[in-house]
Order: sequence, then structure tokens, then C-alpha cells
Amino acid sequence: MPSLRSGRSRLLPAVAVALLAPGAALAQSNSCGSATLIAPGTYSGTTVGSTNDGSASCGSSASSPDVWYRIVPAQNGSLSATTCQAASYDTVLSIHNACGGGTELVCNDDSCGLRSSVQTNVTAGTTYYIRVAGFAGATGTFTLEVALGEPGPPPGDGPDVIYSDIGGISHYGPVGGVHAYALGTHTCNIGDVNLHWGGSWSGSPIVGFNAYRLSNGRLEQIGQSFGKKACCAAAGSGCAIACNGVGGSLLGTGCRDIYGSSYNGSHGVLAPRSGVNAFTGAMTTPSSTTGDAIFKRLQVTQADLSTPGALYFVEGVYVGNDDAPAGNALNNASYKRVTVTAGTFAMNEQGVMAVGQPAIMAWRTHGLGVNVEDTSVTLGTADVPDEGRFHYAHKVTDLGNGTFRYDYAVFNLNSDRSGGSFSVPVPGGVTVVSTGFRDVNYHSGEPYANTDWTVSTSGGAVTWSSPQTFAQNPNSNALRWG
Repeated sequence: MPSLRSGRSRLLPAVAVALLAPGAALAQSNSCGSATLIAPGTYSGTTVGSTNDGSASCGSSASSPDVWYRIVPAQNGSLSATTCQAASYDTVLSIHNACGGGTELVCNDDSCGLRSSVQTNVTAGTTYYIRVAGFAGATGTFTLEVALGEPGPPPGDGPDVIYSDIGGISHYGPVGGVHAYALGTHTCNIGDVNLHWGGSWSGSPIVGFNAYRLSNGRLEQIGQSFGKKACCAAAGSGCAIACNGVGGSLLGTGCRDIYGSSYNGSHGVLAPRSGVNAFTGAMTTPSSTTGDAIFKRLQVTQADLSTPGALYFVEGVYVGNDDAPAGNALNNASYKRVTVTAGTFAMNEQGVMAVGQPAIMAWRTHGLGVNVEDTSVTLGTADVPDEGRFHYAHKVTDLGNGTFRYDYAVFNLNSDRSGGSFSVPVPGGVTVVSTGFRDVNYHSGEPYANTDWTVSTSGGAVTWSSPQTFAQNPNSNALRWG
């Protein structure tokens, strides 16, 4: 296996000045010039009774009553702020690098229901201002969560697509004990060249959605969808770099396009992943027939959504037919935590998007609870020479009876060659008591087989293998992209 490296998100220290503690009572300011200095943490506030002292480009909030906070990061990183935890009204959030006009870096309305979430890369020692306002003059109480993490994906040379946020989740079914979901998409081009979008570009970029469950120290994938094709690009702000205003059949540099979850769940925009080469970006994405309520959507069994105490995550993995050849495909997966409502099984977004990070990283970041890192989870990557990338993770658990449980997860980000086997050496004198395997089924006419991998304990190793080789069956159950 390759040498290990950490790909986890970690919190960065705040600037070394006297700051209010998270959760402390704040002397709120609705003046940007006297914005309250804060550290990363959670704060309660209200815009009731405040006046307007600023502007923002989204949520019809330019003249809404607002309150302001400021933060000074000690290191370069990614600043995120969200009201997704709680708010009594339709919030609008924005981050600015100065007071006054023309200073907005990012703005969001309705990232999680009627609540908001923003994220932007920041520079050490620079003051940043967080504006909390409301849609079309709305006011109310809110809980603001602020975090500083590692920097998001740097702008790429050439077109560079990233999944920056979800902005709503639609729920369908159940049918036969299976629920289905569709995620909204806030998509950014952080490259320096306009990105192909929809139309004659075969629906590029296409995004596949996945679902995961973290329970009992183990991360498992529990669902997948067809790929959602692009149609036509808007040219909005909100990508932390200036938008050049290009839309339509191209998504301009620095520009953001937003699709709602109900549109992304339409049968006509969902195409089989088997028509996509994730490494080269070549794709054939025909619209197939319609079906029942769960057809082609992100399918998860009700049993997998009913685990007490489990954490759940959803993920989107993009492929672009110009992003991939430009070498910018390694930041195309992003994930976000969700909760599942008991009884209805609706999904609700929580926290902020982990942009440019596949959901396998959630195993470490949230392994001991929400935002509580499990340092016993090791993360790494393996690159196929002149081809795609796999992410892997593993954890060892002492069961207290002289035995240990070894859990492994492997995620294929963008390899078209795909994974056909996985092997773990077993030292002499060690007895393998039992083995297991978990994957998710292809569905809705995807041609790949669903036969589980075989497990062999021999030759000093435990080896999991696809039931057939590519030569025997090109559609055997291999570990394919996303």
C-alpha cells in the first residue's frame, strides 16, 4: 500500500487576541464598523430591532436589518458560517473582506431549508466580516456556527468544477421498503477557463449522489443514484472568486450555478453512470425511460435509515468532460452531514459542506460524534499510474476478548479501470475468525452485476475479489467511479 497521509479536515487556531468564548452573551452590533469580534464556535443572536448597515447580493436582503461579526484567522484556511442548526426566520448570510460596498466574498440564502450556509477561503491576519440578515426584510432569532478549517480546493488551471453546497433534499417513496432522494446542487467553476455546461457537451458535468452511515465505529455506503446531467448554466456569485458573468452553455470562471433538488430528481435528467469515463471525462448520457418514485434516484433501504445513534452523510461526485482532461478531477467530491427524520425518513442538511472531500473522510472527522475526530481512523490515497485515484481508510478496534476487528473502506473517485480486488496481509500466528463485505446495489437498469465479492483467506492474506474478471464479464461487480 502507498505511504499514508492525512486528508482530514482539522480546526485551525484562532488569532491570539482576547476573544469572546463561544456561547457567551454577545453585545450585538448592527454596524459593520463595530462588528463583534468572535472566535470559531456557536453563538445565539437576533436581528429583531436591528437596522440596515450593509448589503448583499442574494436573498433580496440588500436593505434588510442585519447584525455583524468579525473574525481574524491566524492561518490561511476555509472560513464557514451557518444558521442551519437553528433560526426562527428566513436567514441570509454573507462574508465580506471590508465594510462598505463591493466587499462581498460569498452570499447564501436557503442552503438548508430557509436557513443559510457560506464558506470561503481566507488569509491569515485579515479581518473578515460575517453579515446575518433576512430574506426581503425578515427578522428573527438565529444560532450562528462559525468554523475555521483547512483551505478549500485552490483554483485550477483550466476549467475546475466543485460541488460547493446542496441547498435542499427531495424525498420520494418508499417503494418496497426503499426510500429515494435527490440533492440540490450549488456548483462552482473555480478554474481560470470557462467550464462546459449541458447542451452539446453531452450533459457535462454530470454528478452522482451517494449516501453513507457511520455507526458502531464503521462507515458504510448505503445508497447511490444515477448521474444528474447539466442543462444550462446561470452565472451567479458565491464561489469566493469573482464571476466573469458567462452562462448558458458555459459556466464562467468564478461563477456558481444552482439547481433545486426537485429538478435534480427528474427522471429525464438522470443518466446511467456506466456511460461516463470518470478519468477522461468522456461521456454518453442519454435520457432513459421514467419509472416509479425511486427510479434512478438515490436509493436507500428503510432498514439502513433506522440505526439508532447513527450519523448519516450524503455526497456528490462530479465528472466534467473538460475538467478531467485539465487534471482538475481530484477535488470533485464533496460531502455533508444530514439527519433522518424518524417516521417520515426525510433528510435534513446539517452544518457545512466539506468541499473537495469525499465522504470517506467523514469516518475520521466525525468518528466519535459530530465534529469529534477519531484518530484511530487512518486515511490515504492510491493513484493508478496515468489513471485515476482511490481513497482508502481503516480502523482497528480491540473487542476486549483477545480479538480485534479490522474495518476497511475503499472509495473509487475517478478510475475508469475500476477496482477488482482488495488484499490484506495476515501475519503468521494470526487467526482470522470471520470476514464480511458490504456494498450497495446498482439499480434502475444500470448494466453492472450486483453479486457480492468473494472472500478468500489463504496464502498469508485475506483477499476480496470481484466475482468475475473483466475478461470474463465487463459488467462484473467491480469498484467503479464514485
